[in-house]
Amino acid sequence: MSKTDEAYQFIKKEIIGGNLNNKAPLSVNILASKLGMSKTPVRDALQKLQSEGFIRIIPNQGIVIQELTILEATHMYELRIAIEEYLLKQIIPMLKEENITYLRNLLDKQKQAMENNDPYEFMKHDSEQHLYLHKIYFNPIIHDVVNQLVDRIFYGGVQALRLPGRMEATLNEHTILVDAIEERDLDKAIRALEYHFTKGLSSTTISLERFLQN
Repeated sequence: MSKTDEAYQFIKKEIIGGNLNNKAPLSVNILASKLGMSKTPVRDALQKLQSEGFIRIIPNQGIVIQELTILEATHMYELRIAIEEYLLKQIIPMLKEENITYLRNLLDKQKQAMENNDPYEFMKHDSEQHLYLHKIYFNPIIHDVVNQLVDRIFYGGVQALRLPGRMEATLNEHTILVDAIEERDLDKAIRALEYHFTKGLSSTTISLERFLQN
C-alpha cells in the first residue's frame, strides 16, 4: 500500500468513525504528524476525499469535514427503500439455504459487536447484510449507484448506532427482516424493511441534531 493510500484509508476511517470532525482544528500538518509521514501523501489523500464529498479544502483556512445533513440522510434512505424493496422482490423467489445461513452469520456478528459496544464493527456487518442483497441479485447499474453512497450511509449509521439502545433495536429489526426472507414472505419482508429504514432515518436525524447542538 502506498503512503497516499495509507493516509486515505486512515483519514476516511477517522471521518466515518466520527473521530474527525469540525469541532477541532484540522490541517495537513496535524494529519501528517498523526500518520508519521510527509505532507505530500496526506495532501494527495485529501484531494481524493474532497472529490468523494467527505471534505472541503479551503485555501488559507484548512480542511472542513462535510458533515452529513438531515436532508442528505433523508434522500439516501428514500433511495435505499426504493432499491431494496425491488431487490427483495427479485431475490425471494431465488433464495437458497446458503443465502439464509450467510445472513444468519451476519446477525451473529452484529450481536457480538453489540455486546462489545462497538458501533463501527456493528455497522460493518450491518452494511454487509444490506449489500448482500445486491450479491444475490446483481444489477450492475443499481450496484454502481449504491456504491457511490456506501461510505456516506456508513458514516450516518455509525453515528446513529451510538444512541443508547439503537444497536439492540437494529439487531431486532434485522432479525425480523431475515426471518421474513427465510419464510419467503415478501409482504412481511417489505414491511420489516420499511420499518427498519424509518427507524434508521429517525435515529440518524436525532444523532445529527445532537451533534449540531454540542
